[in-house]
This record gives sequence, C-alpha cells and structure tokens, in this order.
Amino acid sequence: MKEVCIRQGRIRQGRIRQGRPSDARALVQLLASQRMATDIDPAEFIVAEVDGRLLGAARLEWAGLDDAFLRPIVVATEGRGKGLGRALLERLFGACSRISVVARGDAVPFYRHLGFTAMDWSSVPSQYRDECECCGDLAQCRPVSMRWILPSSI
Repeated sequence: MKEVCIRQGRIRQGRIRQGRPSDARALVQLLASQRMATDIDPAEFIVAEVDGRLLGAARLEWAGLDDAFLRPIVVATEGRGKGLGRALLERLFGACSRISVVARGDAVPFYRHLGFTAMDWSSVPSQYRDECECCGDLAQCRPVSMRWILPSSI
C-alpha cells in the first residue's frame, strides 16, 4: 500500500489504502460524526489511516465512463489541516479525468486550492440536487457545485 507524505503536526505515520470490511465500525463513526449517511460498504471507500486509526475517507460515485461525483469525503476533526483530504483526493485524481462535488460553502477554498472550479448547479444530477434542497442544513451549508478536470483532458 502506498505511503503518503502528510504535513508536519501530530501525525507521524499515515497511508491511503482501500477500505476493507474491518473498517466498517470506524468508518460509520467517522461519517456519523459529520452527520453523513452511514449505510455504506467500506470496500467502496479509500481511507486515510494514521497511527493505526482511520481519520479520513472518500468515495466516488461513477456518473459515466470517466466522470465521477465525490460522495463523500470526510476527515475527522483531529486530522484536519494535516493534508489528509488532499492525500485522499490526489489518490482519486488518478482514477478518472473528471470529479464533481457538491461542496459545503466553507469547503470551497479547499477545493479551489486543488484545482476545482465552480460549475452550473443545473449540471448536478437531480438526485444530488434534491438531497441538498431537502436538507435541513441547506442555509448553513450553502452548497456550491464544483468540478475538477484532469489538465490533459481539457
């Protein structure tokens, strides 16, 4: 499994790897801590394991042959600012040429820093738009649709 370089801080050793069934409990706890859906299959995720603990996870939902939606990405509060989200996304960048996300408003700078740009809300598949529009957190979330495109495919 590929070791990743994670920024200086309390984290000493980390890696990004494929999720496995034994990650189910920790992954459900991580998702629940951020009020995200917990009916998941750990094998569909990549995870950030740090000092033997699962501190981040991400999954793509395919929307075509080489186009995917990031659903979700999550990093535990104690792991934020250490490069885990970036490491997860950089791993996913190798999986397809386009990644779209409905970003929480406060996460937009993070995605912009990694090369995502705003896209029209109407280009978001209706099931994702409907989830946002029915969410009780909509006003606080301020969702923004964004897309990353592999530079060589522009």
